Amino acid sequence: MDKRWPFFTVDIELTNLCEQNCRFCPRERLTRPAGFIDTQLLQNIMRQLAAIGSRVTFCGMGNPLLHPQWAEICTICHASGVKYGLTIQAPALTEANVNKICELEPSFIEVSLLSIDSGHFARIYPGENFANSLSLLNRLVAARGSSRGISITAVRTADDPAEPAETLAFWQQQGLPVRIQQCHSRGGNLHGQATTEPRCIASCVLFATHSFITWQGILLACCHDLTGATAVADLRQLSLDQAAAAKIEILQKPMPWPICANCDEPAAIRPLPDRPFPETEKARSRYLKRLCAKPQDLTD
Repeated sequence: MDKRWPFFTVDIELTNLCEQNCRFCPRERLTRPAGFIDTQLLQNIMRQLAAIGSRVTFCGMGNPLLHPQWAEICTICHASGVKYGLTIQAPALTEANVNKICELEPSFIEVSLLSIDSGHFARIYPGENFANSLSLLNRLVAARGSSRGISITAVRTADDPAEPAETLAFWQQQGLPVRIQQCHSRGGNLHGQATTEPRCIASCVLFATHSFITWQGILLACCHDLTGATAVADLRQLSLDQAAAAKIEILQKPMPWPICANCDEPAAIRPLPDRPFPETEKARSRYLKRLCAKPQDLTD
């Protein structure tokens, strides 16, 4: 396997701190140390990812917009040559954060706005209301000058009264693309809301083509690892090339971690790459769309 595949797409956790209290988030099980990524470490990682052609998303177990050195984060990103974006939860859309997003100038923004049902929304995001979040989403669109690059992620929990077709029609009317995902147990850390079934993962396409890097610079096997038990490499000490070699070696055998034994992450069962690593950004974008377009998407 080409050593670039493990970093085809990358999630970087700028922080695992969060001021929100989302009901579907298993933060109470998070035992990894809390903090913010060092900007020099981020710059080093982004430099290596640029050489690979990775697509980077700032997300993880915290709100990336909380990083106290936001201006420096923006400067690093602007100079990196990397295609980058971020994922945020709907309650993180405040006037101040809209301005921060615009300062970052991300290529894409994935807004997790789980349900269009106002009652269910209020239960998922205690203290928040759907109308206010929708208003701030429209403010973000206006501030960027268009909706280009902005998409909605709706996660269908077991108790969501809104049907997928209704959700799709609503966001089409808003002029925003939506991806409707099934709620899974986040590595066995979330209970009572999952709509997926666990199954043993022998070879995980997410592990093969995607990487999750914590704010400390630790490459974990899975973003749902809340304890750090699946550490693959410390990127403060090893290069991405060395880390990729470690991942490829692990892929030669069944996935070795207990968290994999009852995985119900729908994306994990996508097919492994069936072609050489795409050499151009256009080809990488085309392959990513193909990779993400199946069969667990409820709108298909």
